Amino acid sequence: MKIAYYPGCATHGLSKDVDIATKKVAEVLGIELVEVEDWNCCGGGFLDEYDEKAHAALNLRNLSTVERMGMDKMVTPCSVCLQSHRLASTKYKENRDLRKEVDKKLAEANVKYSGKASAEHIVWVLVRDVGLEKIKSHVKKQLTGLKVGAYYGCQMLRPEQIMGFEPSFNPHSMEDLIAITGATPVKFPMATACCGFPLMGSNPKVGIKLAYNVINSAKSKDAEILVHPCSLCHLQLDVTHLKIKTEFNLNWTLPAIYITQLLGLSFGFSADELGISKLAQEILRSKGLI
Repeated sequence: MKIAYYPGCATHGLSKDVDIATKKVAEVLGIELVEVEDWNCCGGGFLDEYDEKAHAALNLRNLSTVERMGMDKMVTPCSVCLQSHRLASTKYKENRDLRKEVDKKLAEANVKYSGKASAEHIVWVLVRDVGLEKIKSHVKKQLTGLKVGAYYGCQMLRPEQIMGFEPSFNPHSMEDLIAITGATPVKFPMATACCGFPLMGSNPKVGIKLAYNVINSAKSKDAEILVHPCSLCHLQLDVTHLKIKTEFNLNWTLPAIYITQLLGLSFGFSADELGISKLAQEILRSKGLI
């Protein structure tokens, strides 16, 4: 299976471990990820509200490149990048006036988007295109005894009419993937709430509070570790975890790892090979899993 791959800025930056784990898992499953040539930032979460036309043009430039590469599907490990590209392509198809403006802007750069290429999330490809049974056949190490909070965040699911893979308020793809590793998926009330990352630039105090709400909700249901599907949630819940702990005077931790890091562990890769944080490794070591 050959698919165009859009890592996004965070996945090539501070969330590089997401990129590493995703590529390792894809290779085991026979997915050839071909990075989109000369891709640009999607501007997700910010630019679409400031300049709708520029936002659409930026995202459709990436999708037009996918078309020139001879493919019609672009997969990303980042929920924000996913939503940004799907939002842009949907507006382009449904809004005739916007389409004219965007076509004009793209033409200035000698770019043309036909509407064939679309963006999907790596979780969707794993569940639907690869299949749970095939993924399960590659599990070498059962993660038995590990209680894993299944976090979706907000942008992989909503708006449901644009994302469309699963019900936005009753999803189960993350639980399905967690279960095949032998770990125990844990549902919790804030599983589809925002992690607060978009607020970290303008109102970090509230951003940190939203992150705390997520991990505290998972902890209240006895989760020992959190698994998520987004490179920016990764920055918020993993990189700033100790800041959340200090801000709310917590005497516990609930480390967050990306879904392909959990799958990679069950495939037999080491925690270091997958770039799993020291904080998460402490939990995994205490459970006898590494």
